[in-house]
Amino acid sequence: MKLSNSFQTALVGLKTNKTRSFLTILGIVIGISSVILMMSLGDGAQGLILKQIMSMGPNNVYVEPGSFDLEGADMTQAMMEGMDIKTLTLDDMDAIEKDPLVESVAPMVLNVARVVYKNNDKKVTVFGTSPAYAEITGGRTILGSNFNDFDVQSMAKVAVLGYKINEDFFQNENPIGKTIRIKDVNFKVIGVMEEQGSQMFLNVDDYVYIPITTVQKFLLGINHIQSSAVKIVSQDKIDEAMESIRLILRERHNIYNPEGDLSKDDFKVVSAKESADMMNIVTGILTMLLSSVAAIALLVGGIGIMNIMLVSVVERTREIGLRKAVGARKKDILYQFLIEAIVLTGLGGIIGILLGIVFAYLAAIVLSMALGTQWSFVVSLKSIVLAFGVAAGIGIVFGIYPARKAAELSPIEALRYE
Repeated sequence: MKLSNSFQTALVGLKTNKTRSFLTILGIVIGISSVILMMSLGDGAQGLILKQIMSMGPNNVYVEPGSFDLEGADMTQAMMEGMDIKTLTLDDMDAIEKDPLVESVAPMVLNVARVVYKNNDKKVTVFGTSPAYAEITGGRTILGSNFNDFDVQSMAKVAVLGYKINEDFFQNENPIGKTIRIKDVNFKVIGVMEEQGSQMFLNVDDYVYIPITTVQKFLLGINHIQSSAVKIVSQDKIDEAMESIRLILRERHNIYNPEGDLSKDDFKVVSAKESADMMNIVTGILTMLLSSVAAIALLVGGIGIMNIMLVSVVERTREIGLRKAVGARKKDILYQFLIEAIVLTGLGGIIGILLGIVFAYLAAIVLSMALGTQWSFVVSLKSIVLAFGVAAGIGIVFGIYPARKAAELSPIEALRYE
């Protein structure tokens, strides 16, 4: 019998048992669509993280208090502890800014406080920094102006409102010149920032920007800073600048560290690229884990194909015996059942790919709305080829045993089967 005839016979067998064929396909569809969805979410997460980190500028490095924990302590705990470490000061940042490889430095402190204007009362993030922060991040004012270096030096009680804060408190009212109160301290509003959205997964439109010295003295009562953004003169000088910053801080902090052991420093210097690389590793591992879980569904689908094909062999024993009695060879029966398995997995693979793409698109929309940012819809050719290749492999591997079992049946015993 020609292979084309075996293919036609297999299709007739599948059409005759529509429910069984549907259930067989369903397992493959679920597995394929799950793999594509998980890989799409992983790629989208990597793209979002890279976009968020690079939104702070590819030429930027970040100086933070506390040493690198090379033993892998909990990241969240390290960040929280870093808020209270007092190893970095404004004088340190002034010294860094004098380095010829450094273009500008923006020291930072953050605090959550209640802001009051007339009858409006809201808890917001108060962000203490210098005018360089707007230059480094590209932020601009749409009303009024940003505070200047003199405001920082004189600890001026002035504030620049984030876009959303301005809408919440003032709506259609012009906020410039108005007075808001933070922790019983009055601040004059001098500007409103343009809408910036999410940066590093934080909604900066909900910030109130104040000169860092004012926050230190009147709101927090501290002399240290919590972090600093440093803009390097060019991207190809980042590594050199990072090492120069480390040398400056080691000298100022009296740290003897000729071997350059980062765990001995009381500060960290991290570039945006390094942060992106670390987060990509984390999301890559997470994608692999999620895809592995989804791949189990494919395996289950393959086992389902084998079980249903075995049942099909039993149910069609008389048919097989009759075909052999009229001259069908073992390989004809083998081809028929193997083609049935391959057609089922192939069809399930196509449907699974289409559903996986649809689910990934819907997931991107939902996540964009939930996170308040643009989650990229990404479906790579690699994920499609991988998913379909696995489906085809499952059809062949799990279809061989039932097909061989059908081919080995004795025609006489098959015809006797009730």
